Amino acid sequence: MRLDSEAIKKYRKAGRIARKALEKAKEACEEGEKYLDVAEEADNFIWDKGAKPAFPTNISVNSVGAHYTPSEDDESRFEKGDIVKIDVGCHLDGYIADNAATVEIGTNRHGSLIKASEEALGIAIRSIRPGIRTKEIGKNIERAIQDRGFNPISNLTGHEVERYVLHTGTSIPNVPKGWTKIKKGMVLAIEPFATDGEGRVEEGDPGDIYKLQKQRDLDGEDLEFYKWIEDNFDHLPFAARWCKEYGDGYKELLKRQKRFGTVMNYPVLSEKKDGLISQREHTVIVTSNGCKATTRL
Repeated sequence: MRLDSEAIKKYRKAGRIARKALEKAKEACEEGEKYLDVAEEADNFIWDKGAKPAFPTNISVNSVGAHYTPSEDDESRFEKGDIVKIDVGCHLDGYIADNAATVEIGTNRHGSLIKASEEALGIAIRSIRPGIRTKEIGKNIERAIQDRGFNPISNLTGHEVERYVLHTGTSIPNVPKGWTKIKKGMVLAIEPFATDGEGRVEEGDPGDIYKLQKQRDLDGEDLEFYKWIEDNFDHLPFAARWCKEYGDGYKELLKRQKRFGTVMNYPVLSEKKDGLISQREHTVIVTSNGCKATTRL
């Protein structure tokens, strides 16, 4: 698997933008601030830099692990003591960077939980090299999290990334699992999740993150709307709120697309026993003797 110099350059630039967008969002996370304002802080930063979000900024609070992004009328605000996972993705011409961090609002009661996912990520990145199996990476992540007295989330994983494809090929587990060998040139998003709960997430209600599916027999405005989504979001996940740029009636059109099966929307994932969750993530490119993180200084 070989990446040419232009692809590597774009992966790195996307990584720099994604990292800065994440920092902007972290700085905006304060008691009383709206989830929506923080998500838009990150997304707008990415657009302002001439790139595009690879997915809507996820704002996952406390026991929520993934797939929550605010709707345009979401009035939720951060409260003192909240554990907030911010997951930000960016792409340049389809070359994707994905990174995440956890912040605690106004208190410092859960520093060890936050450190558990951070330390697990560092250990995982240091272990990645051509030939290592996913099971070994997962074992390293699990051990680091358990050493702090927490559980890894066993049914959330990191993932391989390809051009215009956020999740593909190889999964990077947070527990010892899988025999896939890592190869030079792979682009991987490594994302340990730690919890004081059971260590599994379950699906809740559908959230506000959508993704195009295969086009079916559409016509009229339904076809026009499908094509607009395709042109603007490149078959990557998108937020319903982004569709307001299409104009009035987008909410009903989106509902129709879902009914036709031409879009799917992701369910919000939460810890099975309502445990608190922390997350940390970087995107890496596998080199001949290790890996390089595109989203880290």
